[in-house]
Amino acid sequence: MADQTADSSQPRLFAFSMGDRDAASHVVSSATQAAADLVQSWRRWPRGAAVLTGPSGSGRTHLARVWAQAAQAEAWDGREPPHEAFRRLSGRVLIDDADLGADEEALVRFFDLAGERGGAVLVVALETWRPRLPDLASRIAAAPRARLLEPDPALLEVVLRRYCRDRFLELSDEAVAYLLTRMERSFAGAKQVADHLDQRLRKGARGPIKLGAVRRLVSDMETPFEDDSAAAGDKDAPP
Repeated sequence: MADQTADSSQPRLFAFSMGDRDAASHVVSSATQAAADLVQSWRRWPRGAAVLTGPSGSGRTHLARVWAQAAQAEAWDGREPPHEAFRRLSGRVLIDDADLGADEEALVRFFDLAGERGGAVLVVALETWRPRLPDLASRIAAAPRARLLEPDPALLEVVLRRYCRDRFLELSDEAVAYLLTRMERSFAGAKQVADHLDQRLRKGARGPIKLGAVRRLVSDMETPFEDDSAAAGDKDAPP
């Protein structure tokens, strides 16, 4: 696990890895600290279950995989009966996208099995998830829970660069600084910017995307950026 003596106000990395989108690439910042603390303390979850939520694109699945690596857990496929899956997985179960039509009675059973048999079950869902089954709602309310927040500036830079790398795009430092002060400060905003750059740039372009190119490429985005008139006198320097 990461060094607990590190300054929690600074982005830091988990110290173990697990392949693509691995734990070593999961940045912990003020926006993700509570969620990271929750998954790292999984051995101390009351009654063996916890809930992780967050907005779309916030990295819920990424962090859940970090936990699965640490706890040697596997994801429930939604078809296997809860008691069989719980036994086969030695009580270490990841239930991702619980808000996407998961069997709520089965989820109740997983919560109960974790409490009765000393397992570890992590339930992951969008923050807007509202279970219809009262028994499930009560178990969620009683379980430890953490929410991934929209990114702070340090995390937003990491997310923006990562979205761009996924599209084989590289941004210059000046271009990143320009975008960070003007774009919507959310995971969705970072993805929108990366998608727009990917659509507008000619395929096969090499080298970092410069500030001037970014200014031109974002000028026609549907979501307007903040007023950049203060920077009009210096076309090359980031604001």
